Amino acid sequence: MISVIGGVATAIGFVANGVKAGIKKSGNKDLALLYSEVPCVAAAAFTTNRFEASPVKISKLHIRNKTHQAVIVNSGNANCANGKDGDRKARLMAECIAKSLWLDKREVLVASTGIIGVPLPVKNICGKADVLANGLSKDGGRLFAETIMTTDTVKKERAVKIKLGRAVVTIGGACKGVGMIYPVMKAEKHATMLCFITTDAAISKGMLEDALCESIGGSFNMVSVDGDMSTNDSCFILANGMAGNKKITRKNSDYRKFTEGLKFVSAELAKMMARDGEGATKFVEIEVRGAKTKADASAVARKISASSLLKCAISGEDPNWGRVAAACGAAGVGFDPDKTDIYLGSMKALSNGAIAAGYSKEKARKFFTARDVKITVDLKSGKNKATAWTCDFSKEYVAINSEYST
Repeated sequence: MISVIGGVATAIGFVANGVKAGIKKSGNKDLALLYSEVPCVAAAAFTTNRFEASPVKISKLHIRNKTHQAVIVNSGNANCANGKDGDRKARLMAECIAKSLWLDKREVLVASTGIIGVPLPVKNICGKADVLANGLSKDGGRLFAETIMTTDTVKKERAVKIKLGRAVVTIGGACKGVGMIYPVMKAEKHATMLCFITTDAAISKGMLEDALCESIGGSFNMVSVDGDMSTNDSCFILANGMAGNKKITRKNSDYRKFTEGLKFVSAELAKMMARDGEGATKFVEIEVRGAKTKADASAVARKISASSLLKCAISGEDPNWGRVAAACGAAGVGFDPDKTDIYLGSMKALSNGAIAAGYSKEKARKFFTARDVKITVDLKSGKNKATAWTCDFSKEYVAINSEYST
């Protein structure tokens, strides 16, 4: 596996574009399109928030189609809590771009991100459909990544190449998300975090669905910015088979190599979201090991990553590791606190449930001044581990979210 510079248009046969449609008050680009030159198989995962946005509803229906060829996404408006009118407008987004691309509307997937409860100006979107389609290009991948941003400060793209037999397969992706980030996504077989992944691998729809399920559990579902689950979280992957590899139809060595590549791209994009969290000054990695089960390790890591008290302490460079211990105990997982260790970087703070000999608060405080912070918890209850990523809570986060809708 080789990491390469690129994103959603890096794989063979994929092109993209991003334009201004007058949705964002800032006047920045806000309407993006991803397109494959040939039909693809696709898989997707969506938010489990009961108040799901209209584009999530429509994409859940369209993902059941056998083939797909395009994804249209707008930023600046979530098209959520708009009732049946919102559903109608999400369908219209798919219909308008399908017409411009000479596709069936069911071959188009839809996504939106932005403020909730504001009617979507769908006329602006449909009015730009032809311009969007006519401007598709390989270079448009970076425009796509830029256009889907809301309060993001940087584009988030990643790509890898994998050798499958004699063929070289590419997996590329782009995502957005820096606030309202605590995804609990479930794959649909037949954020706001939005992620778009493309590959030129030849793979069956069933195997693509399974690979996506495997990848999101240790990536997007392990990132947290503020502990709030979005109504719009969506992750799409399209595979067009143009790399010419032997089609993956079972869980063989090629499937495992492909899935490892997908896991890498997904995890890297997830970490980019945590690093760019709204107002973030620090990136935090939390590793939990020694758990009875993988689910236990994930639950504890996620609970720690969502601790507002810990995130505030990290922002203030206060080495209050007691907040890590408290979060562990509140995760609903069975373990023995009297055997548990907590590390701040390489320094042990808690040893067998009590403050570690040689622990230095001064050294710990210096550790928390770093841009990257790693916290490790050893439950000593088993052999399973998991990693979660988050960021600190700064005053800037409060400022951004106290005036988001103004």
